[in-house]
Amino acid sequence: MSQGTQSLSQWQIAPFHLGAAIGPMGGGALPIIFAILMGAFDVDRATLSLALPAYMFPYAAVQLVSGSISDLTSRRSSILIGFTAYGACTMLAALSWSFEVFLISQVLQGATNAFTTPLLMATLGDVMPSERTGRTMGMFSTLNMAGQSGAPLLAGLLAGTSWRLVYVVVALIAWGLAVWYLYWFRKYGHLVPERPKAATFRGDLARIWQAVGLTLVLLATLSFLANGSMRGPSYLFAEFMRDTWGTGVGFSGVALGLYGIAGLILGPLAGLAIERTGIFKGAAISMTGIAFALILLGIAPGEYWFAAGNFLLGAFAIAAWASLNTLVVQAMPSHRGTASSIFGSTKFLAQAVSPIWFTPLYEAVDPAMIFYVAAVMAVLLLLPLAILRARLGSSFAT
Repeated sequence: MSQGTQSLSQWQIAPFHLGAAIGPMGGGALPIIFAILMGAFDVDRATLSLALPAYMFPYAAVQLVSGSISDLTSRRSSILIGFTAYGACTMLAALSWSFEVFLISQVLQGATNAFTTPLLMATLGDVMPSERTGRTMGMFSTLNMAGQSGAPLLAGLLAGTSWRLVYVVVALIAWGLAVWYLYWFRKYGHLVPERPKAATFRGDLARIWQAVGLTLVLLATLSFLANGSMRGPSYLFAEFMRDTWGTGVGFSGVALGLYGIAGLILGPLAGLAIERTGIFKGAAISMTGIAFALILLGIAPGEYWFAAGNFLLGAFAIAAWASLNTLVVQAMPSHRGTASSIFGSTKFLAQAVSPIWFTPLYEAVDPAMIFYVAAVMAVLLLLPLAILRARLGSSFAT
């Protein structure tokens, strides 16, 4: 945190929480308007499906460097350019006159989105005192989950008028936030600590490269195992309910939505709980709870029990992210941007590659096995967590 004496309230950092919500909305709307876009651009399903990796891969790849860029330059310029460019690329999607232009917009939208959420998280780590980081990350994680849950709702409400309106609204919100960040940095920017600079740009690059050590590898491992266990098999949950109990789309949608509802309700409380228990203990309890919830999903005797298990999974998940997000912004204070962006990239990577093992398990072994393997991933996370705790030492918040 800055050496300044001013203490910021949660209301004063509201634009950062709102920014956490807008990040997922650009890409999260696509599945809802997928069929509409097929007709609008006169392309088949396979062709339009190219838009998904066109967004996802640049988003994951650029996150590997976006945080380092903010460490080398400044949080202010990186965030302002990031949100302004994200808004412009989202508006390009709204104005697309052909599928080729839309595809380019998705590539650019994914790349610029890499300069939103992780840099906001790093800045909060810069300005908030360590004793209040837990509640801050609890709220930040809650709004990020709200953005993920709200994107389909926003698309559903607006697409009836025009699919272009979905992207127009997201772009305008992103530009509005950019203006708010400009005001925020003018008023509170002095609280963001200056990062030490080397004598040359090459020296700065060398310093960033030296940061890519065991601590960063451990943080990335935590992110991969956490999201791989929580969300890795989630794309098969509705399929599991249908195959096991013949559950219809209506109830399965409600049951799966309970994951996000749990996070929205309990996120702020989870942040406060982390401040009381400590980061490492909170993360360990949360991941153990996630393993328990996944096992409950696997042995659920009926769809209502499954719904309850998914609510429990969402409750422990938001607590886990409050812990892990707090950990990542405190573990490497000189390289918060680098740590936050790589943490975000591996989080996304875990969900992207999970079908490689979860689909064969579901089809060739046993459908319930996806829950047990995910539970094992949650438990395995405790090992790098313990190593990181020992590495950071007793001086670090526990």
